[in-house]
Amino acid sequence: MAVADPKAWVANVERLYRANDAEGVSALYTEDAITIFGSRILSPEEVHAHPKEWFESLLEYEIERTFRAATGDIIVSETLASYIKKEDGKRYREFGVDVYWVNDQGKIYHKHTSEVVEPFDLRPLPPRNP
Repeated sequence: MAVADPKAWVANVERLYRANDAEGVSALYTEDAITIFGSRILSPEEVHAHPKEWFESLLEYEIERTFRAATGDIIVSETLASYIKKEDGKRYREFGVDVYWVNDQGKIYHKHTSEVVEPFDLRPLPPRNP
């Protein structure tokens, strides 16, 4: 496995996001990392610029990132977040799944993200326990 403790690795990612640490989040990625958000592909330059742009676009950002699985160089986490977008002043809720490909140094070299973002009070989240 590329990372000795994938659960701790995900907890560190969560810590960086909770701290709005754009430099720390950017440093999680290799210089040539690519991220795929649905049909959008981010170049390495966009990958490294995104954390700063993201944190600067939000107010009252809250996030919970949960380790879900790991095998080989792949780590999977689930995200629940809420925030206010500065551009429209509205609160949103986000549910997402991230699949990370991580090298032996613990750096992300490839990532896929799938997420649902909707107005905060549109509907309650479904129960997450079996």
